[in-house]
Amino acid sequence: MEIVYISKSTIPSRAANSVHVIKMCHALADNGNKVVLLAPNTKDEYDEKIKDIYNHYGVKKNFEIKKLWYPNIKGKDFFYTLAIFIYLLFKRKSNLIYGRFILGCYAASLLGYKVIFESHAPIYKKKNINQKIFKKLIKSKFFVKLVVISKVLKNMYLDNGFLNNSKIEVNHDAADEVENFKNTIHLFGDDKTLKIGYVGHLYKGRGIDVIVECASQIKDATFHIVGGTKKDIEYWKNYIKPLKLNNIFFYGFVPPSETKKYNNSFDILLAPYSSRVTVGGHDKLDTSKFMSPIKIFEYMSHKKAIIASDLPVLREVLSEKNSVLVEPTNIKDWTTAIEKLKDLTQREKIANQAIVDFDKYTWKKRAEKVISFNQ
Repeated sequence: MEIVYISKSTIPSRAANSVHVIKMCHALADNGNKVVLLAPNTKDEYDEKIKDIYNHYGVKKNFEIKKLWYPNIKGKDFFYTLAIFIYLLFKRKSNLIYGRFILGCYAASLLGYKVIFESHAPIYKKKNINQKIFKKLIKSKFFVKLVVISKVLKNMYLDNGFLNNSKIEVNHDAADEVENFKNTIHLFGDDKTLKIGYVGHLYKGRGIDVIVECASQIKDATFHIVGGTKKDIEYWKNYIKPLKLNNIFFYGFVPPSETKKYNNSFDILLAPYSSRVTVGGHDKLDTSKFMSPIKIFEYMSHKKAIIASDLPVLREVLSEKNSVLVEPTNIKDWTTAIEKLKDLTQREKIANQAIVDFDKYTWKKRAEKVISFNQ
């Protein structure tokens, strides 16, 4: 099958959406399909020097990336959509269009391409052109399915009268299988301590303050934070300076291809999401009700004990058997959970269940589900 993936993500970038897009294209191709990723010809302020995109994300070069016109002017989404339309108009017809950029997916439907659209947030809440285009797309005879990342998000669409049950499919996010659990990296601090890790962004809603508080109360463990911009790291280093902590370490951003080394090196992995989570730390939309964080699946894939915020949407994947779930802002709960997992037997029990449950959340299996929707 020939698949064109239409995205508006900046490739490469540090955004989680870019990781998702690249991993899905790789997985679709890994299932024996010919895949072309369409992305805007724009640059990320941090990663414009990256030469090998595939190596950056840790994927094989089994799909093509084609950058299309995206002028830095007002109405750039319209011009990008026009570029997509022209590309598809003169390209030999593909079997399927898949993507997260609503304008581009609608343009494909106008040309008679079958379209599967993936939504990570309730598009109907955005009172703009995207909502109008979405309504037009789902009425098209070429519209195949709406893919959403959680059961909660599916119910939000159903409750608001968008499509019927058969036209919406839940496909949680995913992670790669870990090929070598011994692929580790030397961590800062005392090698003999319990090593507690966090990998991800450092902005508002990600619970970095919770990690700092735990570090201040549990002095016989080391806390390792991987990710963040220089500005973010500077903020948190200044935040902890008065506390004079010597058991918390920052590593900064590392490419997606390298995060596996860090996850392998930790004893416990933390996902301290707040009860309100935004994208980029400044978005008005609270995603905590319907999100499906890639981080959770990456943690599970590394066969480690996980402590996570007890949010209803995370319980679609996590449970008391494959993780320790705690109230997001209750520091006592977090420290108690860490103390409990100082016991190796307890850690292994949770980790073993997490890796078993992860089996159905690989990128390859996620891609297989997408392909099945078109059959």
